[in-house]
Amino acid sequence: MMPGEDLSGLSFFPIQLQSLRVETVLPFPIFLRHASSGQYILYRSKNTSFTQDILQQLIDNRIEEIYVPRSERDEFFEYASREIRHVVRDPDMDSRQKAEVVYSTTTRIMEDLFATPRASRRLRQAKMAIHYSVEFILYDEKATRNLLKLTSHDYYTYTHSVNVTIYALALARRVYSGELDRHNFKLLAEGFLLHDLGKSVIPASIINHPGKLNETQWNLMRQHPEIGRKILEETHQNNEVLDAIVYQHHERIDGKGYPRQISRTEIHPYARLCALADVFDAITTVRSYREPLTTFEALKTMKDTMGDHFDWDYFNEFVKLFREDSDSADPADPVS
Repeated sequence: MMPGEDLSGLSFFPIQLQSLRVETVLPFPIFLRHASSGQYILYRSKNTSFTQDILQQLIDNRIEEIYVPRSERDEFFEYASREIRHVVRDPDMDSRQKAEVVYSTTTRIMEDLFATPRASRRLRQAKMAIHYSVEFILYDEKATRNLLKLTSHDYYTYTHSVNVTIYALALARRVYSGELDRHNFKLLAEGFLLHDLGKSVIPASIINHPGKLNETQWNLMRQHPEIGRKILEETHQNNEVLDAIVYQHHERIDGKGYPRQISRTEIHPYARLCALADVFDAITTVRSYREPLTTFEALKTMKDTMGDHFDWDYFNEFVKLFREDSDSADPADPVS
């Protein structure tokens, strides 16, 4: 792709400038977007070295986002999933910037994964990206707070998956704080990230349906845990941890969940963690048929109307996540 080449028909997606590592060769072209016309302008061709001078030029021009053609997404995702480890380990990058790269990169990969759920390559890339996110969350004290600030309030299945991963990993870190080495947090993160994989084949008209689903729609929606399990098996990605989270995250403590109506200790602890994060994110994001709840409203609603759905010990720890994130004490504690 050369300057002046016809760009008609091309579509682009934005990436964070900080997700590109200096002194690496970019296996994809990068574009800038003209502020007035909205046109995309080729800035660097494919297989160009990304130097410190190039980075500084972009910073000097206050450019924080650059653009990659969607036709080059395979090359970008392969690069991003590989390079994210350097981002989270970079001593010169602050925690906020790392959080932005981790969140935006993982979200982009998940967006594409939900469009091609049986693509083993994309599943592998998603897992690789989330593995280094785990390292970030476990060993950077500011990571959870910075990631929580980034969680999107616009509902898409792929942003929901990333949000749930952040909430559930932060909760798991609290619950297992004295025994982190006994739990494989990388597998946990994979399970949280892929918990709704089965929704990738459910029609968007059902997922975003305004109002109550009819019986046919609801029966189809309830199949997504089983569908997710089958996709993992077909792509040879399944294991005990992923299976428990993907298959059981809609089970309830009172035995009235789905798909098997199991209860209490029959539900895997990891699935119980995921269930809390799943519901919290669902009711705090914008949907076509309702406004999102605030953090306090969501926690109070979960306590008052869904108390028999969740593991109560886990719920109390979940509430504490948001106490820690607040600069001031919450005037009305939903747990008390």
